[in-house]
This record gives sequence, structure tokens and C-alpha cells, in this order.
Amino acid sequence: MPHKDPDAAKAWRREWWKNSPAMREKQNARSREMKAKINGMLREHKLSMGCADCGFVGHHAALEFHHVGEDKELNLSFAKSISQAKREMQKCEVLCSNCHRIRHWNERPCKPDIFEATYEPA
Repeated sequence: MPHKDPDAAKAWRREWWKNSPAMREKQNARSREMKAKINGMLREHKLSMGCADCGFVGHHAALEFHHVGEDKELNLSFAKSISQAKREMQKCEVLCSNCHRIRHWNERPCKPDIFEATYEPA
């Protein structure tokens, strides 16, 4: 039922959702199933690639996606479809958590010494 007033449409959807517990559970079940498929695909990909820097392939939980470049659209953990996850995976390389932290540490600009910046000699 289309509404010209966005607030009326929002109220209608909220009321419909509140009064449709079976539909709500069906939608939630589909979302959980899709999330499990996406997570499984991401785990398999991480284990098949291993860390690009050190070669670690011990466990998927220790492997992370590192975005290369500035075209990041979303974190892979927020992907809602397999195609969306695959598009985002193409922009990443797999690193173990230690190498990932080191890579980010080396990429960030050096911060000035706060003490020197605020210290006024007497």
C-alpha cells in the first residue's frame, strides 16, 4: 500500500511488522541463513588464501581482510549478499591479525609528540 507521506508509510510498516510475527520470524530465519552462507564463504576464502605477508593459514579467526586502496564501500562483516561480499573481497587481501596490525601501524602518519606540542619552557 503506497503512501505519499513517508511518516504514514513508516507507521503502517511498523504496525504491519508488529502484527505479523510469523512473517517476522520467516524473514529473520532467511537473514540468519544468508549470513551463515556469507560467513562460510568468507572463512573458506581466508583459509584458501592465507596471510599475504607471512603465509599463516592456521585458523580462519586469525585471518582478516585488509582493504587495499581507498574504494572501501563496507566492512565484509556487514555484507547482505554473496555478490556484495565478493565485490568487496576483490578490493582486499588476506592478512593474519599480527601482520594486519603492523601494516596499519606502518601506513599511519606519525603523530607529533603531545608533550612537546603543549610544553612551554619557563
